[in-house]
Amino acid sequence: MKSCSTLRNCSRAVTGTLLALPLNRMSARTIRYALISALAVIAIGAAAPPAHAAERLCDPSFQNCRDGAGNLIELIRQESQGIDVAFWFMEDSRYATEIVKRWNAGVPVRLIVDPRANVTYPLNAGNLQSFQNAGIPMIKKTSGGIMHWKTMIFAGQNTVEFGSANYSPNAFVPDWLVFGQPPYSNYVSETVFYSDDPAVVNSFMRKYDDLWVDTTNYSVYANVSGTRVRTYDLGPDDISLDLNFPPGQSYSSRLTALEKVETQKIDVQMYRITQQDHSNALIAAKNRGVPIRYIGETREYRDPNRVWVAWNMDRMYAAGIPMRVRGLPGDKGEFHEKLVLLYGQGMTVFGSSNWTSASANSQQEHNYFTKKTAIFQWFEDQFNRMWTNSNPVGAQETIPFKPLPPGTPSYVSIANSATGVPTTGQKLVWNGGLWAFHWDVYFGTAPPTASTTPFATNLSLPAGQSPGQNQSLALPTLQPGTTYYWQIVSKTEAMVPKAGQVWSFTTAGSGGGGGGGGGGSLPAPWLDRDIGSVGPAGSASAASGVFTVKASGADIYASADAFNYAYQPWTGDGSIRARVASVTNTHTWAKAGVMFRATLDPGSANAFMLASASSGVSFTRRTTANGTTVSTTTSGIAPPRWVRLDRSGSTLTAYQSSNGTTWTPMGTVTLALPQSVFVGFAVASHNNTTLTTATFDMGNNTCQGCWDY
Repeated sequence: MKSCSTLRNCSRAVTGTLLALPLNRMSARTIRYALISALAVIAIGAAAPPAHAAERLCDPSFQNCRDGAGNLIELIRQESQGIDVAFWFMEDSRYATEIVKRWNAGVPVRLIVDPRANVTYPLNAGNLQSFQNAGIPMIKKTSGGIMHWKTMIFAGQNTVEFGSANYSPNAFVPDWLVFGQPPYSNYVSETVFYSDDPAVVNSFMRKYDDLWVDTTNYSVYANVSGTRVRTYDLGPDDISLDLNFPPGQSYSSRLTALEKVETQKIDVQMYRITQQDHSNALIAAKNRGVPIRYIGETREYRDPNRVWVAWNMDRMYAAGIPMRVRGLPGDKGEFHEKLVLLYGQGMTVFGSSNWTSASANSQQEHNYFTKKTAIFQWFEDQFNRMWTNSNPVGAQETIPFKPLPPGTPSYVSIANSATGVPTTGQKLVWNGGLWAFHWDVYFGTAPPTASTTPFATNLSLPAGQSPGQNQSLALPTLQPGTTYYWQIVSKTEAMVPKAGQVWSFTTAGSGGGGGGGGGGSLPAPWLDRDIGSVGPAGSASAASGVFTVKASGADIYASADAFNYAYQPWTGDGSIRARVASVTNTHTWAKAGVMFRATLDPGSANAFMLASASSGVSFTRRTTANGTTVSTTTSGIAPPRWVRLDRSGSTLTAYQSSNGTTWTPMGTVTLALPQSVFVGFAVASHNNTTLTTATFDMGNNTCQGCWDY
């Protein structure tokens, strides 16, 4: 039987490998499909220049990559000088059996292992025991990230095998073949690469020796005594610059640097993505016009132990990146490759690293950054086949990626149907559920409906937290004797929603007037709350067309505010104007005015057009959360004074007027506010120990074509 000598003439080896299987394991239909697939490889390889004398890629979607000429079992059997193996786990006992046979025949063998894998892959423990019982020298990874190599080195044949495939039965031998199914229908997508390129082989030999003599991160597992020594007469310069061996060499930094300069096209097939650097790089490339295609793994997307996979995949989808996932019938198989194609650079990147922080520079990994044309063309053809489902048998390998909703939010407090709830110091507490990164909060004196505007919109997971942790939102002062309703709508990073139940509670005391407000009587949908660190609690009320707002608070300025806000949720463009009829002079900079505000956080981005007690009128704005505040002031003007803010998209323009008819512009700012914001009357005493009182009205004017209270 002939081996596959080059990527160009793989036809003989592919056909031979397939037909070398016992016929009782293959139906006539399976053999026919296998031959069709082999002919497809002939056509692919014929157009590509050779990479090296015996470099070869094997595809488990239609090939047996373990048995037959040129594959692992045969390489083990043919080796006479030395075998070095390093792996995360090995559950296929065939490898262990054959390696032990070569050891017993006098062939030197070394193993680098990681018994931490035994918990998840219990069959690994039995194979480790077989190696140990045979007397094979073994060391284990004991410090830092896991040993994530998938490598065998055959010294006498000057050959190395590596890629993404662990040494499990279905990684190299597809299940479709084992169970007599059509090819492409049930397989683990893997990169299985065989190379006799001296630059590649020597790199692995030298690096293997480096690990073998590393007594800091590796300790003896079995059958090693005395000082561990190198086997190969190779130096540090024998490691090719095309190889990447984390830790110590960052995989993510090297790859994202290449993605940042790519101008033509990027294709990615990635088993797992939890590291934001990679989704950032693809989104940035897409935004500068580079076509992107991304194939992901279905189960990883909804693995509850790795919620950041969903976050990264969802945000790439939301950014407009075309994405597909494994679509094999019956949820069969797995897409385990780690592949990037950079078309403008002719660069193929593959190996063992996922797009995770651990794979970037913590786990022991191996990755190949190569410009070999034949390798690029092989992977391009494979990717196109999977993307378009253009395999010879018409099997569905991939389907369009469709973001899923998050888990259903659950509530902690305020308890459903609770009574006698105090009117101050209350907060809503909930758990947004897995895969929820944003929330809309509905709160008011009537049950929310489809047309209800959220009380707070697009609240986001705080930095340092993960989905599934409790979240909270402080409530304004509530009306006594009033029933309130609340609901949480969780959203993924793709903004797919999932609504929770509607809960209610009733406050203590006798019923007050107005709906949805706090600290006084306000008409629906107005609400009131203190924001930031205030002294005496503020309040707001409305009667006969006049709003009265009382507030302490040091200021509405710098990077965080302290004031009272009478407001209502608002979506889209609009204009708010009112007359500041009066402001009690608790300080010359006691202030009152109209405001658009992104959130109810003290450091929220906002635009504020104000009239002060005696320091003039001013337009202040904070363009980013917790950023600095900038102001434009005209002195010598005091209440009563008209103030106005217009919003058109991200542009806000401020005005002031003596009569509400003729307006003087105070400035314009570009403010990246969300669609849904909070708009209303903001008041601060500039003396946090004392309340100032401000009144707002419309004078004798009516609002023509604008929003007002």
